[in-house]
Amino acid sequence: MLEGSLVEWGNGNMITPKKKIIWYLLPVIVTLLIITFFPLVYALTVSLRDYSLAGGKQVHKFNNFKNFAFVMTDPHFYYSLWVTFKLTAICLVIELGMGLGLAILFTQPNYKLEPVGLLMILPMAIAPVVIGLVFRWFYSAEVGFIGYILQLFGLTPPSWIANKTAALFSIVIADVWEWTPYVFLICMAGLRSIQGEIYEAAAVDGASGWKRFRYVTLPLLRPTLIIVLMLRAIPVLKEFDKIFIITDGGPGIATQATTLYIFKQFLWFNNLGTATASALILLAIIIGITQIMFAYLRRQEKW
Repeated sequence: MLEGSLVEWGNGNMITPKKKIIWYLLPVIVTLLIITFFPLVYALTVSLRDYSLAGGKQVHKFNNFKNFAFVMTDPHFYYSLWVTFKLTAICLVIELGMGLGLAILFTQPNYKLEPVGLLMILPMAIAPVVIGLVFRWFYSAEVGFIGYILQLFGLTPPSWIANKTAALFSIVIADVWEWTPYVFLICMAGLRSIQGEIYEAAAVDGASGWKRFRYVTLPLLRPTLIIVLMLRAIPVLKEFDKIFIITDGGPGIATQATTLYIFKQFLWFNNLGTATASALILLAIIIGITQIMFAYLRRQEKW
């Protein structure tokens, strides 16, 4: 046997190490194709058909791009996109700000906050459905915990479900509570990867704490922040559980995100074709956003 170039395989046949690696990866590749490629092709097929579940009758006639045309001309779909982008932007800004601030605080040598940091990650272990139910109880006008706390300080609790702005922020608060620890952990890992000698050199040059943060921490932490934004943007763009449980898209359609629009097209209007078409459009938007972030990240790495 030729060492380093050929490897004995089974009945004595010789294969190269490269082929051996391919054989090892083949089960993973096949599994990924089954759970990703096949559902995507099936979804594309359904999106081009008159696929209705009304009355238990299924129609499978091709209608070309009729479903996509309906979605692209539906004002409710565009409004759901606006709600989705607005919810995503608010959640990302708050979570990134709070997560980075907590990470900076926890990495200070004068504070011993590691035990508290372990407690902070507990919300990540709770199912989104449970979080939605808990916060819906918090927002209750009769027995709501948040309303009770606000009344203790002499503040009138808002009508969380009836007010458009309050309904949107009721979802934001739940999402921030659940996922700020995730942002905190990644930011803290990024901060700990920065060598202390860099800060010492900046301090010798007379840089203040703010200047060290602005000209040292932020530039070195930029790739980490981009990754955090990407990892959090994708789940928020397809958020469904908490929106459905807390507000159900209300009042009216004020908090109807695109995922809820897809859900209603499927179950309320019994149109699987339209629901699939809108889901594929949302998928294309998410892919586009992630590709932009990846391109920016690669550009930062070249610098």
